[in-house]
Amino acid sequence: MEIILEKKELSEIIEKLSKVLPVKPPIVSLGCILLEPKKDGISFITTDLQLTLKIFLECSVKDKGNNILIPGKNFISLIKELPEDSIKIFTKDNYLIIENKNFQYKLLTMSSEDFPKLPEKDIFSEGNSFNLSSKDFIDMIKKTYYCINSQEVRIYFRGALFNSDTKFLTMVGTDTRRMGLVKKEIITDKSLNILLPYKLLEVFSSIIKEENINISVSKNQISFNTDKLFLTSQLLEGDFPNYTSVLPSGKLYSAKINTKEFFSSLSRINLLTSREFNSLHLNLKKNSLVLKLESPEVGLGEEQLKIEYSGPDSTIIFNPIYIIDFLKTVEEENVILSFTESIKPAQIIPEGNPNYIYIVMPIKP
Repeated sequence: MEIILEKKELSEIIEKLSKVLPVKPPIVSLGCILLEPKKDGISFITTDLQLTLKIFLECSVKDKGNNILIPGKNFISLIKELPEDSIKIFTKDNYLIIENKNFQYKLLTMSSEDFPKLPEKDIFSEGNSFNLSSKDFIDMIKKTYYCINSQEVRIYFRGALFNSDTKFLTMVGTDTRRMGLVKKEIITDKSLNILLPYKLLEVFSSIIKEENINISVSKNQISFNTDKLFLTSQLLEGDFPNYTSVLPSGKLYSAKINTKEFFSSLSRINLLTSREFNSLHLNLKKNSLVLKLESPEVGLGEEQLKIEYSGPDSTIIFNPIYIIDFLKTVEEENVILSFTESIKPAQIIPEGNPNYIYIVMPIKP
């Protein structure tokens, strides 16, 4: 194998590979990157068995040669430190040699036979495939990811529900104390009901930069395809709970609150919280919201905001960080806080955007 490529292009690829490459691989081969030379470029492949990433880079190929396996961490660390220049990469004996006129480095290689067997594209039927904007998918992740607890004992809570009907794609994430639900309009005849793992949601936006992606689903895997990138992920098993059962129903009392003012007040008052004392009292009166938090360990904080509210005087207690996390994802000027009773789940949505719903459990007095 002998190829010539630019360090800048290679740097972009290794940054993506590093998101999947295991930090502490259970076996040596999982800490490696598989190189697959082609006649017009080279593919870089890494996997942690849950996620598999394959990226193709067009470059000058003088000798295609055979597939080889190289130590991933060493290769990535070395490429990061090289100067911006053209690089020649070739194999000789049992080494991968990286050089230009000013340097030469040799990395020991392994047999490509030691690398885990990769998912093949043909396991994904065209009948369960559709196109989606990566911007939309990343936005869905952003609005559900923060609600997920990756350490949850119940496996179906360690990721996000991803389902579809003929009009909407829906993603839902919850840790049982809060829930984010987001919908995107899409015209498709595909019916999905799958669980996406936390790790996929965590790294997706760092890997997929292209505008349009093709999404395909098999029995237990999902793949994301662009012209030069193929990302697959194992799916979680289990039945996601009926999330619609926690949506408030009946007579709702609603308050319209300015997003930036609400976020600023919460950020300040949250400075007084501790592990034991994190109960924020929201006191709602006609067109007025008083935020109050008292901590015997730190002190007391109180702020008042002007809001639009005409319901009965009410006090609801929340962990402030749960509302802060939601407000970080809101672009709209105002949010609508709705509730039926102070001890039942409350709903917050950005004004004018009913396709993004946040449910948060109050703290009992």
